[in-house]
Amino acid sequence: MKRTVFLALIIAFLAIGNPSAAQNLIAGGDFEGEQAGQPPGGWEPFTPEAKPSAVVVAPGAGGSGKCLKVLPTPQRGMIAISKQLRAPQDRVLVELDFAFSPSKGRTLNLWSHEPGGRDASQWNLCIQNGKLMQFEGRSRTWRPITDRVKSTTDPSRPVWHRLRAVMDRNAEGVDYWLSEPGSRELPAEPIATMAAYRTGLAIGGIDAVCGARLAGEAWYLVDNIVVRGGAGVPAPHEPPPEPKPYQLWTGPPIPDVEKIRFVEGVEHSVVHRAIQGEYQFLHGASIVEHKDMLFANWANSLVDENSATETVRGRRSTDGGKTWSEIEVIAPGFATPECHSHAPFLSYRGELWAFAARFGIGQGRRFPGLTCEAFRLNEATDRWESQGIAITDCWPYHEPCKMDDGNWITAGQDKDGLPVVAVSHGDNLRRWDAIKVPWPPDLRPAFAETAVLPEGNEVLAVIRGGGGVAWVSTSKDFGRTWSLARKSNYPMPRAKAYLGLLSTGQRYLLSNLKDRHTLVVSVSRPRESTLCRMWRIRHGKSEPPRFPGRAKGKQWSYPYGHEYDGRLYVVYSVGKEDCGLSILPVESLKVR
Repeated sequence: MKRTVFLALIIAFLAIGNPSAAQNLIAGGDFEGEQAGQPPGGWEPFTPEAKPSAVVVAPGAGGSGKCLKVLPTPQRGMIAISKQLRAPQDRVLVELDFAFSPSKGRTLNLWSHEPGGRDASQWNLCIQNGKLMQFEGRSRTWRPITDRVKSTTDPSRPVWHRLRAVMDRNAEGVDYWLSEPGSRELPAEPIATMAAYRTGLAIGGIDAVCGARLAGEAWYLVDNIVVRGGAGVPAPHEPPPEPKPYQLWTGPPIPDVEKIRFVEGVEHSVVHRAIQGEYQFLHGASIVEHKDMLFANWANSLVDENSATETVRGRRSTDGGKTWSEIEVIAPGFATPECHSHAPFLSYRGELWAFAARFGIGQGRRFPGLTCEAFRLNEATDRWESQGIAITDCWPYHEPCKMDDGNWITAGQDKDGLPVVAVSHGDNLRRWDAIKVPWPPDLRPAFAETAVLPEGNEVLAVIRGGGGVAWVSTSKDFGRTWSLARKSNYPMPRAKAYLGLLSTGQRYLLSNLKDRHTLVVSVSRPRESTLCRMWRIRHGKSEPPRFPGRAKGKQWSYPYGHEYDGRLYVVYSVGKEDCGLSILPVESLKVR
């Protein structure tokens, strides 16, 4: 009680004292004088309609006093309990103790706000999946500060941490100091400087978030809060600069879509059209030439994408894609929740292979129990036969490419929808190693389909990411280790792309541009690594889907290319119901 009275006297003195003091204590509290089971005095809901779940409890610091306990609520939005500052501040230092529960989601969220604000301002802190993170304004993503935090498994014995944050309305950075778990001794220097969330705003208060942003049964404790302002608070440092975009495009500025020329001589047709009452969902087509015959395949479901009825089916053409055979089954699916899906082809040494995704039972955020099952065409019986599980935790989307070290490489996404490549054991196509591609939080991977192209010991990976651009990672050791994925300067929406090499020595990339209503091909000059010319393949909204089904819509998407007899054959989904084909003369793609 004496400590509380003393603290109150300090606050009262400073409230009427000299405002020009070097550092002013403008808020603070250790909750000792508060009533347990009730919200603390002087705190209020962040918004009038919010009903924050935050009350004073014991134990507090050291396991004997009181502290503020914050719990999730079913309410969504800006649900928090707020401590208003005595006056708006330009620069603020916040110190507090915290402890938090174990959880796979978010277990703590603290922020600052502008006077009268209805959003967080510069300081926006959370603990998510065991990492202390700041929500950055320039990337608008959660970026990790450190993983050197420890959750509390026994609520009666909190593992306390001491945190300090310094922010300024005119600064781009927020400085962070953090003690070791179980200690309150702060380091002499900041452990990190993170980019502020929103700048140019006066600081009017601090908030403890307690809405549906917190995970399920999560909780956190806060105690011994000190907020200081004034010129004596040191200015925060500048945050590290963002990495420069990878230069995937070195051509002229890309004009508006309508001004991009179509590929000269392009021909369009349909390989397969969905039939009512049969397999009415189609996606993820592949194509290859094998013994002067074109083979195309795709994932087929009765109604919905990635459903238990999904299988891999295909057709063949002996006349360069003019006509196609009857349907054949490549990967048959299952009578259980498992399914087969997209299957890139490989024609090698007189054998034709297909590598089908298989998932539906097991662990995984996006694709439970994801594996890749290899299939080979039996030339004697003309039937596809399983060769067993070839890759674990990789859904390949790209035709395997032979590398100079004798191994093959393909790429796609893993069971959680994250970027991954797979490298074979030489010519043993039944045995591959899955290798994760590291990514920063602002990649925001949802379905990070990845395409690869090797050249010597180097491999380029182009990844479906966020921010309206392709993301890129590179390897210099035949795909065994990868650089942290980063943004490129090549525009691309959230959709799978395909990367290849033409017989002219030109790299090419098949992708959507701006949205899934435009499909383009971009190429490099011969023996160069960057793209410099672009043409349209399809443009405008496709025919709308004719049948109901999850995730359908007007689109030309998920292109896949294969060169044969002087032409680049490109297959893709049309509205996620039909398999489209565009044939591009390679001569039309030359750049001199």
